[in-house]
Amino acid sequence: MKPYSALYYVKENKGRSLLIAAMFFLTTLLLLGGNYIQSNYYYWEGIIDYTEHVIEVEASVNDEEFRDYYAIVDKLSGDPDLTVMLHSGYGEPSLDWKCTMGFMMGGYAARYNTPEDLKEAFRILGYEADLSGLRNGSLIVSRAMAANHGFTIGDIVDESEGLSGTYTLDALIDEETYAIFYVEEYPEENLMRAHVMSKTLSYPELRERILTACEGSRCKVQNSMRNEINRQFQPINLIFYSALLLLSLVIAFSVNSVIAGHYNKRMYEFGVYRAIGLTKRDVRRKCAAEIIITDLAAIAAGVAFVELFTFLMNELYYRPGGRYLPYFSWLGVIGLIASNILVLIPAILIRGRVMCKADVTEF
Repeated sequence: MKPYSALYYVKENKGRSLLIAAMFFLTTLLLLGGNYIQSNYYYWEGIIDYTEHVIEVEASVNDEEFRDYYAIVDKLSGDPDLTVMLHSGYGEPSLDWKCTMGFMMGGYAARYNTPEDLKEAFRILGYEADLSGLRNGSLIVSRAMAANHGFTIGDIVDESEGLSGTYTLDALIDEETYAIFYVEEYPEENLMRAHVMSKTLSYPELRERILTACEGSRCKVQNSMRNEINRQFQPINLIFYSALLLLSLVIAFSVNSVIAGHYNKRMYEFGVYRAIGLTKRDVRRKCAAEIIITDLAAIAAGVAFVELFTFLMNELYYRPGGRYLPYFSWLGVIGLIASNILVLIPAILIRGRVMCKADVTEF
């Protein structure tokens, strides 16, 4: 290993290198911050998946005597690829839950008219649960949702939890969804909605089949919640990116101040390098290599720290309470890369340029 190589210097000057690495380490905390924000989407993934496999068809208030609605239901019921369940619906009061970031989030609820309907729907959706105890007035939630609220089988859930009536928790599903499901009979004239689902069709195919059947009618077709959820989280993402930019600028200034003091003490060293024949390109490469090696070591340590922290928090705190912190998110990765670039590029360009001016005859 040559004495003037970048790796040699980092190895022989661990104290100074660790100080710079500690500054670079701060950029990895944006990875953790992005994961926390992305955790909000985790709670909605199961709900979005549900709304893309079970599509609601609803009668319009302008549909006198619900003629269009019944015609559409007959048409859809005659399609061998579709399963249609009448007098069901969404928009029922749901349960809020406490998310990983500590605040309460609203939920989603779907109501089935009979236990048989719900069992058939779960069979099509692939939800696993012991549904033998279902009856009128049953409430079904996921194990994660139950843990979030501290519920167990047999608990009574009522208006104190935000529901519109009194229900008994009769089943827990293994699917990690934060939707809740009712079994509650409604008179036909009080709810002109139907669940439409398919075991064989994808969401685009299912939606297109329903829209084609409903074309020209006065029926409403429910959309997936994906676009709505993305829209609602846009302000949070904007805040994150704004904080990312501000924090990156602060870190960039701090890192470059530390690096500047570090390299100013080495002007004589770089003057010697220039005197023995290293070109300006060689000097710039050496500075860049030293900074990049230090940065990569800091990122490796930072990512290991974030993953270990995430594992411990999930296993000891979040999972037992029906919550989850993602180990990976594109939001966090983008934050890490963007902040690192904003810090790294100025440091490399400025230090390389300054060190090229070193002249041994000035010392």
